[in-house]
Amino acid sequence: MEPSRYIVGIDLGTTNCAVAYTDTFEHEDDGSKIRLFRIPQVVAPGTVEERQLLPSFSYQLGTGELPQVSLDLPWQDETGFVVGTFAGERGAEVPDRVISSSKSWLSYSGADRTAPLLPWGAREEVPHISPIEASSRLLKRIRNAWNHVIAAGAPDFLLESQEIFLTVPASFDATARELTVRAAEMAGIEELVPLETELPAEEGQKGTPVRVRLRIKVTEIGTLELWFVSGARRWKLEFNVRQP
Repeated sequence: MEPSRYIVGIDLGTTNCAVAYTDTFEHEDDGSKIRLFRIPQVVAPGTVEERQLLPSFSYQLGTGELPQVSLDLPWQDETGFVVGTFAGERGAEVPDRVISSSKSWLSYSGADRTAPLLPWGAREEVPHISPIEASSRLLKRIRNAWNHVIAAGAPDFLLESQEIFLTVPASFDATARELTVRAAEMAGIEELVPLETELPAEEGQKGTPVRVRLRIKVTEIGTLELWFVSGARRWKLEFNVRQP
């Protein structure tokens, strides 16, 4: 298999999703430039904007609640629900129709994560979906947005044709990790590398392995921060992902 044009990292977060990528054809003196993919999403009825983060919300629309045309996206991949910024805002007004924290549900072994459980506690007339489908919705949104903006009709640039790393919490058991990969497959992303967000690192001075926790943060000024934390000790890698 030939190397892909892009290397893509997807953080399927409990609260927000983020996508960072680098173009392997671009080279700078200090290495390849890392960019943050701005994800088109509905932010208000009739308004689509590109945002650095995709809030991890899915809102189940009621019959006739809003005109479908007011929620249309350039690629029009969904009906009956909306994902992202507006989903979270609408869900604050109508909480029994919003699905949140689907990533956390994937790790909850006390429930059948393939059963239609969400929105949790919602009335019967509200359509219910499984945690794995809710997670797949977020990944499908990312895939379709990438393919519209970046690929723009070029098959070699499709997201599913790139080298993809998908973050998976180290606290996930084998079943939760498998379900996360299945959610990606359901979204049309069949080849990826699960990347645990808790990694071993070397202390450096004595060569003694130190267990660290990886924290990923996108700041308001447009930098991507990777924090490695071990007790009271912290190390940081910072990448400038601001748009030119």
